[in-house]
Amino acid sequence: MQKKFTRSLDALSQIYEFAEGVFASGNVEDAVRFPVQLALEELYVNMVEYYPDNDNEILLDVAAADGKVSVTMTDFDVDPFDVTAPRKVDTDLPLDGRVPGGLGLHLVQQMVDNLEYEYNDRQSTIRFTKESG
Repeated sequence: MQKKFTRSLDALSQIYEFAEGVFASGNVEDAVRFPVQLALEELYVNMVEYYPDNDNEILLDVAAADGKVSVTMTDFDVDPFDVTAPRKVDTDLPLDGRVPGGLGLHLVQQMVDNLEYEYNDRQSTIRFTKESG
């Protein structure tokens, strides 16, 4: 199921609702829902925060079947930003000793089963999957 969302943090509640509708139709377990919701939020927030003056909507395509969720997020008229690149995050440091940035994408990379990035003609496409088991 596809839907476009306004480039605003205010759209997050609509994104959760949209995803939950897809989850319900695909009988997705809670153990899969949480990482997908976290990845959706982290990736969407990055898209909004890095291009706040971009008026283009962000396209989400979420599919669920047999306990597996597949998500494609497409952002238009943006510079490349490879979300699959390794992040230098020291998770052993206390919070007050960490440098801000990178932890969210690090978590996404750890929580989803597959993460892909494609960039062509100022269009950024992120695909990820998560399945039960």
